[in-house]
Amino acid sequence: MTHSEKPFIFPSKRARIEQPTIIVAFDWFDERIYRGIFNYAKEHGWHMSPYLLSDRIVPNGWPADGAITCYGASLAEFIDHLDMPVVDVTIHQISRKIPRVVVDNHKIGEMAADHFHSRGYMNYAYYSWADVTVNDARRKAFFESLIRLGVSRENLFEIQQSPVELMRDWHLHQMDIFQKLSDLPRPLAVFAGQDNLGATLIEICVRNGIHVPEEVAVLGVDNIELLCESAVVPLSSIRTNLTEVGYRAAEQLDRLMQGEITNEEPVRLVAPYGIIRRQSTDVLAVTHPAVISAIRFIRENFGQPITIGDICDYTGLSKRGLEKAFHRHLNRSPAAELRRLRIQNAKRMLTESNDKVEYIAQCCGYSNSSNLSCAFKKDTGLSPRGYRTKYRRQERKR
Repeated sequence: MTHSEKPFIFPSKRARIEQPTIIVAFDWFDERIYRGIFNYAKEHGWHMSPYLLSDRIVPNGWPADGAITCYGASLAEFIDHLDMPVVDVTIHQISRKIPRVVVDNHKIGEMAADHFHSRGYMNYAYYSWADVTVNDARRKAFFESLIRLGVSRENLFEIQQSPVELMRDWHLHQMDIFQKLSDLPRPLAVFAGQDNLGATLIEICVRNGIHVPEEVAVLGVDNIELLCESAVVPLSSIRTNLTEVGYRAAEQLDRLMQGEITNEEPVRLVAPYGIIRRQSTDVLAVTHPAVISAIRFIRENFGQPITIGDICDYTGLSKRGLEKAFHRHLNRSPAAELRRLRIQNAKRMLTESNDKVEYIAQCCGYSNSSNLSCAFKKDTGLSPRGYRTKYRRQERKR
């Protein structure tokens, strides 16, 4: 037998993989939480199982030293019987004690309450799936926080997602939710327990002539960017720091495998990053019809070279009447509101795009970059380029 004809020898069970081998068993998918796990694995020389990234099937007998799991119906039996160190990232009931790393749902509820309350709302609603555990935790924290802020229980409402039989028919589904909304007072601040619920609610509002955010403001959770930004009215959302959750779950698993903690370790909470503000909550609670109309006109046209005269023509008020109404209901002038929206949009474009400052100025209603720079420095103390450099660098660090 020649050298080239040597028989193939099957590798042993753990051949050539000497570093810790970790499996990831999740009942749902979000790239960000996987990214956090893999970042830790890369830093600490772990071998990550190639399974579970495309489906929920776990191969029996896969040799592993530990597992990071997301408990759910499709994997419950497998996770319950894993004979290795396990860390989970859910709040679901599990038949045995294991360490957990989860987003701080209490903080999420508090953050939503503060966001809406600071905008002067009197009426609030929570929109959720009745049988989703995490939604119940967020609802409880949201309502408790509002009560601490002095909101009466009479001004707190719930909107339950339609039953499955109605959800199978889009017309029946939207009419069910529309009817529930129609029974509630306005302006109304709605906190949706998940982004998909928030995006659905916005679509139902717009299709039925309810203005978002002037009549109904909507806030979601998780900041799934494609979903939030593609909504009919872009959806504001709480960014839950899922990459950090994944990283800290891997860190806890490492400590568990090393014997530094036990299965009795308390739940580790990861605070949400913050609210990513988009159009669905970008308004104050206002009841004056002309002010609402003016705000809508400004919001839809701030990228054009509109004037206060244009706003007056649209609302039918005199300049003096419009100024008086704005100061009474918003404590600022129409010109200040126009400037606020222009600067806010410029900030977003500076940190989220590579567009030239001249182009950003035109998109935000300024005739040239010099005018934008003057307004920007007055608002932030920085030039547009300086703001872009500072806050892009901070975002990279996070």
